[in-house]
Amino acid sequence: MAKKTVVRQSLKDQVKSILIDRMIDGDLVPGDRIKELQVAKELGTSQAPVREAIRCLETLGYVEHIPHVGAMVKTFNRKEIEEAYQVREALEVHATTQVNDKLDELANELDIHLEQMLLATQKRNIRIFTEADNQFHRAIVAYCHNDTLLSIWESLKMQLQVIATLVETSVPLDEIYSLHPPIVEAFKMQSQDRASLLLQGHYKILSGYWKDLK
Repeated sequence: MAKKTVVRQSLKDQVKSILIDRMIDGDLVPGDRIKELQVAKELGTSQAPVREAIRCLETLGYVEHIPHVGAMVKTFNRKEIEEAYQVREALEVHATTQVNDKLDELANELDIHLEQMLLATQKRNIRIFTEADNQFHRAIVAYCHNDTLLSIWESLKMQLQVIATLVETSVPLDEIYSLHPPIVEAFKMQSQDRASLLLQGHYKILSGYWKDLK
């Protein structure tokens, strides 16, 4: 695991971001204890910002405090993950209706993420595929320029990482990849309604994969 160090400016937020990245990358897994002193030493900072970052993660629901044990990475249950998936679909479908004068710019960015997804598909690299997939869907929300909407989407990272990993390790990546190019084409055609319908279809298909894993 590559070491990361923090720089000045909002140490708490930097530590929080690093810890979230470790969870998403699998360096910290559900049930792992987050040791305040150890993290502080690794990042070259005091324990105070680490303590504050852990409290923020508790508020976000990524970490839970166990009496006499300490802070541990939360283990999400099926219901929590499914609900997060449903919220993500609702956010993204709504976002497609709010991207007005920058559809071409959005399509260009989505093409970039598509290229990364295709490359990852060819190499069977699930980690890169998942990252590119998440960036693809994040861009749709980001381009509606609603900070609250994006913040809610971002808050679902952990739950969605769990489900993405389960689906993408059980379903051929090329099948998942194939759901995305039509969405980009819809944006290129300036058809937000079609993009919304395709996005709903995308989630319906993935939902079927997810249910098959139960």
